[in-house]
Formats: sequence, structure tokens, C-alpha cells
Amino acid sequence: MARQRALRQLLALLPLAAAGALPAGAGELLYLSEGNRLRRIDIASIDAGPLRHEIFVERAALDPARGRDLNGMHCALPDGSGRFVTGEDKGQPHPPAGFGVFDARGRQVGKLSAESEGSADPYGCAFDGRGRLFTSDVGDPGRATGQLLLWFPPFDRFPGEPGAYPGTDARSDHYCVLASGIGTAGAVAIDARDRVYFASSSRFAIYRFSPPFPSAPDAAGGCGERGPGGSARASRQEREVFARGPATFSGLAFAPNGNLYAASVATGRIYEYDPGGALVRRILVPSEWLPPFATGHPQGLAVDSQGTLYYADLDLRFGAAMPRPGPDGKLRRIRFDARGEPQAPEVVLAGLAFPDAVSVLPGELGAPQ
Repeated sequence: MARQRALRQLLALLPLAAAGALPAGAGELLYLSEGNRLRRIDIASIDAGPLRHEIFVERAALDPARGRDLNGMHCALPDGSGRFVTGEDKGQPHPPAGFGVFDARGRQVGKLSAESEGSADPYGCAFDGRGRLFTSDVGDPGRATGQLLLWFPPFDRFPGEPGAYPGTDARSDHYCVLASGIGTAGAVAIDARDRVYFASSSRFAIYRFSPPFPSAPDAAGGCGERGPGGSARASRQEREVFARGPATFSGLAFAPNGNLYAASVATGRIYEYDPGGALVRRILVPSEWLPPFATGHPQGLAVDSQGTLYYADLDLRFGAAMPRPGPDGKLRRIRFDARGEPQAPEVVLAGLAFPDAVSVLPGELGAPQ
């Protein structure tokens, strides 16, 4: 019956496809981390209505058996299996925080946990053309303890002896530290040439790392150095400052033309840079000089197949202490007109708690659980 139903749905879409009338975002989902859980939003329903979305993975406090505490970016494994990775820290520090590996039904099938120079806080992720995974560890606020990590497959395994997780604080052994001492590490993005872009909020910079990268977590593979905790570290790296400015760089995402969008969460701006690192334009500029900004505080960025830009708005509140996320975080989008000019931001979803990352992944709502 399921196969017949899928066939009927496909046949119903064929006339639309032939006429070029498939709804924008058909077959694409927005993955949104907020409130320690993972939401999914059907992109096609944003305009078609009503808005279709679901809590795909509930936070652990509300679902102790299957729930997980999730944060940060989401990256689909490039093998077409529907598996993905995202930051997972249920029960931290026992077991330590890391990146959870999930199957297409939202069930955890692995965990990637690395040694951290401070409090482990996973955020950014991206796969390169060879199927290797690059992730970031934010590090401690006020200290330059962030890291850029390179992971080698297989990913669907847990640290420690078989069957020991989650009752173990063991760390993974199939990774290499590419860079450490980064101030407030943020998003990771990879271009068509497999160059890795890495945001640093407190250093007001975006770094770019170029191949070749290590091929294994040992000396023969290019990771012959050792960190304080014994973690493998790259023997060499090609690193440069891609962009620097008065911006607390956080989210990164590539535009359809190959330019790089970069969010500045504290100043409420989104920039566009060309492949050489030159500023092309400002996509989002608040009308106010000082916060709070009516257009929010963009933390995470994502771009769909139509070129629409989405951002996770932290709703920052500024007081005597450090800025804190407010109670009305939002998912917003910026569409572009026929000339490529950005339009005013639109709210897709509001009332969110700490929405720190948004990603566009293939899929449909209603997959069997």
C-alpha cells in the first residue's frame, strides 16, 4: 500500500514538473535547533499554507527514552541514506558533549566526542567532497579555546567499548584537530574546491583552510602531533584570514552564485563576500543604531534551492552582563527579487527558545517513526 500511495503521489506531481510548477522548496525541509530539540519545517508549505512543521527529536527532559538535547548545525551524510549529524549533549559532562549521528527516523546511531580545551560545545559541521566531516567546538566564552576538527568515517559508532555508551566518558579516536585556540568558534562551510570556511565571533574573523587535508588520524595520514589530552593534531595546515571586520561572525552559508553569506549575531547584520573575501554588499542591516533590532540577531544561516536565505534569530537581550537569548526567538527568511535584491525579512516561526542553527536538508514530513 505504501508503494502504491507513493506512486500515486509521484504521478500527481508529474504534470506540475513538466510545466515547471512544482512549489518552491518541494522536497526540502528546514532543520531548526531550538529549546534543546530539533524541529523540521516543510519549506513548500511556507507559501502554500498552512505551515507544516514537527518536533522531529524532542528534548531529553520531555522524552527520556528517545529524546536528546540537540544544538548547532545539521549536516546530512553525503551517502543519500538520510542520516545526519548535529550537536548532542544529553547528560553532559557524563557522557561528554559531541556530535550525535542520527538515522532518517531521528534515532541516534552514533556519537562523535573529541577532547576539548575547555567546556565542549559543538556547533558547526560540513562534509567535503571526499565524505570527510569538519566540525567546530565553540570553546569557553571569553577564552580562545575553540577548535576545528576533521573526522574520518565510519561515523555511525559510539565512543568506548561496544555497548558501553552512554555509561562511559570515553572519547572518539577517529578525528584530527586542524586548528585550536580559536576565539568563539562558529559555523563551518565548504566551497566547491573543498576549502573550509570557519567563523570566529570573538576574533571578528572568518578563516579559510585549503587542501590537502589529513587522510587519517596518525602521522602517516598527516596528524603526527599530539594535544595535551593525547588527541591527534595536524602536522601542517594552510590557513588564511578570509574576511575580517567589525562583526561577530557566527552563521555561514553559500549563495547560489558561489558567494559567501556571513551573519554577525551581536550587530544584527548579514554580509555577502565574493570568493576573494571582498565585501559585495550587506544583505541585512538593522534600521536601529543600537539593539534590540526589529530584524533580530542572526546566528545560523541556510539557503534553499530557490536561493532564499533563512536565519535563526536568537532574540538577544542586552543587560549589565553578557547578552542572553530572549524568549521570542524566530526563524526568518529573506527572499530576493528578480534583480537579486534582498527583500525585507519575514518571520516564518516565532516564540522559539534559543534557535541557534537552521539547515536545509532533503526530505518530506511524515516519515515513519
